[in-house]
Amino acid sequence: MRIYVNGEERNLHVYDKIAGVDYAKNVICAQDRLDTDDFGAFTMTEEEFEYWRKLLVTLQDSEDIRFAIKDLVDEEELSDYVYEETKYVTQTQQIIEVENLSLKDLQKALTEKNTAWLKENGFVKTLEK
Repeated sequence: MRIYVNGEERNLHVYDKIAGVDYAKNVICAQDRLDTDDFGAFTMTEEEFEYWRKLLVTLQDSEDIRFAIKDLVDEEELSDYVYEETKYVTQTQQIIEVENLSLKDLQKALTEKNTAWLKENGFVKTLEK
C-alpha cells in the first residue's frame, strides 16, 4: 500500500504467505478513514504512519508464525483458538497484539511438545497429527 507522508512516498505491507496477498490496505481502511491528496493518493502524518508501521510489523510476525506452523496445526482448531482469544477485544491495535501473543504461545507449545497446553487450548486434532 502506497502512502504519502509529507509528500514522500512510503509503503506499508502485511503479507499473508499462505494466500499470497498483501492486505495492509484492508486493515488500515477498516480502522481509519484515510485522507487523500488532490490526486486521490492516501496521505498520513508521520505519527500516523509510524503507528501503522509498528502495528503491521506485529501483524506480519503473526502471519509469519501462521505460515511456520501451518503444517503442524489443524486449521479449524487454529481458527477457533484465535477467535476465542480475541473475541472480546474491539480495537484493531489490541486485536493484533493479542493475536500475536496467542500465536507465540501456540508456537512455543508446539516447539516444546507441550501436550497439556495443547489439550487445554483445544488442539486435539493437532495432537493426533
